[in-house]
Amino acid sequence: MRNFVISSTFFFLISGSLPVQAQMADRLADRPTFSTASIAKAADQDALAITREMSNRLHLNEGQFISLLALNRTKQLNLKTLAREYRSNEAAGATRVAELEAQFEREFSRILTPSQLSQLQHEPNQQPAPSEPGHGLG
Repeated sequence: MRNFVISSTFFFLISGSLPVQAQMADRLADRPTFSTASIAKAADQDALAITREMSNRLHLNEGQFISLLALNRTKQLNLKTLAREYRSNEAAGATRVAELEAQFEREFSRILTPSQLSQLQHEPNQQPAPSEPGHGLG
């Protein structure tokens, strides 16, 4: 009898919360979502494209390629996160992006040779973000 009461109580608690969950899902469906998995996947794709381009231009060795790929992944993920966090405050976002760029330039200088670094700094549009909105035709 005791098990029946506990089971019945549990059933009523669960069944009472299902409509609330459905209403919440309906309400949240109208809002765009940015899952961290989708942001990370886009950052990974962008980082790979950027690192391949850098490898072709700068003739990276395997160790440099691996190190820069990891660094570019982190950089792209941070850029995408900043763009999302500061979309309503462009001035603050631009400041944070400039700080991030300076930090990654220091990291690049630890990985690249002086001649590679010089070549990277002298080439215009050195690291485009392929899937970054607003950076392309149209």
